[in-house]
Amino acid sequence: MAYPSVESLGVTLALAATVIFLFWAYAKHKLSYWKSRGVEYIEPNLLFGNFKEAVLFRSAPGWHLGQLYKRAKPDAPYVGFYIFHKPCLLIRDPEIIKDIMIRDFENFSDRHFAGSTQKDSIGMKNLFGMKNPIWKYLRSKITPTLTKGKLKQMLPLMLKTGSPMMKWLEYQPLTTYGDKIVDAQHLSYTYATDLIASVALGTEMDSFHYPNAEFSACVREFFHGFKRMVALVAVFFMPELVEVIGTSVLFNSSFVKKVFWTAMETREKSGEARGDFIDSLIQIKNGEQNPNYKFEGQNLLYQSGTFFSGFESSATCGSFTLLELANNMKAQELARKDIKRAIETHGWTYEAFNDMKYLDHCISEGLRLHPPVSTIDRYTRNDYKIAGTDVVIEKGTPIYISLYGLQEDPEYWEQPEVFDPERFNVEKVTDAYIPFGIGPRMCVGMKAGQLHAKVILSLILHEYEVWQETKDKSVLDNRSTFTAAANGIVLHFKKIN
Repeated sequence: MAYPSVESLGVTLALAATVIFLFWAYAKHKLSYWKSRGVEYIEPNLLFGNFKEAVLFRSAPGWHLGQLYKRAKPDAPYVGFYIFHKPCLLIRDPEIIKDIMIRDFENFSDRHFAGSTQKDSIGMKNLFGMKNPIWKYLRSKITPTLTKGKLKQMLPLMLKTGSPMMKWLEYQPLTTYGDKIVDAQHLSYTYATDLIASVALGTEMDSFHYPNAEFSACVREFFHGFKRMVALVAVFFMPELVEVIGTSVLFNSSFVKKVFWTAMETREKSGEARGDFIDSLIQIKNGEQNPNYKFEGQNLLYQSGTFFSGFESSATCGSFTLLELANNMKAQELARKDIKRAIETHGWTYEAFNDMKYLDHCISEGLRLHPPVSTIDRYTRNDYKIAGTDVVIEKGTPIYISLYGLQEDPEYWEQPEVFDPERFNVEKVTDAYIPFGIGPRMCVGMKAGQLHAKVILSLILHEYEVWQETKDKSVLDNRSTFTAAANGIVLHFKKIN
């Protein structure tokens, strides 16, 4: 057996040392970006920048960004950080946030990931991911599908979708103490699965009693699949990778396409109206078209993706708000009284849900503590000077806003860790509360999402008292960019006599 000579071994070691030195010099240069501009920054790791824990799935990416927010000086209006060697800016001051999101919106109208070739088309080629000017045209078409009148038409579908859920709860086994142990997150996501089928795809499903049906399995993969979670980390924080990884790790929408096109064809032939999103899409399809973006073919399908992410977010809101109410029995009882009063006055109508003011406060507080989409991102289209400073944000710099940071900042909230719905019983809430974003690009489905959360909470609290055996904020899923509990949200349900 031949052994390498001392000379060849020396050459190998010299090459290795050179490579290490060159990487060290390159990394040091790239990671000096914010220091050279006089911007406060968080000391980075030489390889991962400030995102090591998130990249290795040791902490939930959105929650990790909140920790970076909290590591900055309390009075810092912004702080620089790095994802690997890419410089990013985390905005902490509500006034600067308003400048970026509202006053100077045209320079920040695109999301950081918008504009690259979107492979995850059903999730991205809609209002969530498209860039200007197509985004603006899309919003003008989609907004009228989510008006008060449209939501009134959707409400019966939401209530009907809740019927299998309540029957499923009814037949869950009792413990020796006469209560039922239920994973509220699973409950909420399963309801959302059927709601997506009904409202977005025009098809009735029952995932509670037929959980292994092809559609239920498909949406479950969308909500919890590891491949999609990896894709979301890439899309939000490393969009350059989307071009590399392609469709192989992104959501497989083949079955959803089949359900969608079957519903479209059936509805167009019958001419019947159901009050769902399919009705609205057919109306848009038959209306005046923009030559730059026509509502035809796959572009119609892509719009249903708005409801996938939207109902996922409101399902998260519902389950985490229920968790907080399970640990705050006084607030739960007030919410129950609010629900019953509204229903006794108006019946199970849109007017009743609109009249549940205390439940609104509970949901708002749930969204503050557990923002479903906890990170807002923007792309800097042109160099931008931050008002009142000498700091220039260079074109192409990713801008981030952390809701975990902003909505738990003691600068803006008294006892921020405490669940207190009464803090929203005011005329004007602090500008540090933006769970739906702000400005022209804020969530277009905000009202639909709130109605979804109110429906599921009302159906449950009207019939059940809910509590948690051991008070627990729930451990977040480290793989998920969106807020999700790693091991579910296990609660006790007891039927109210």
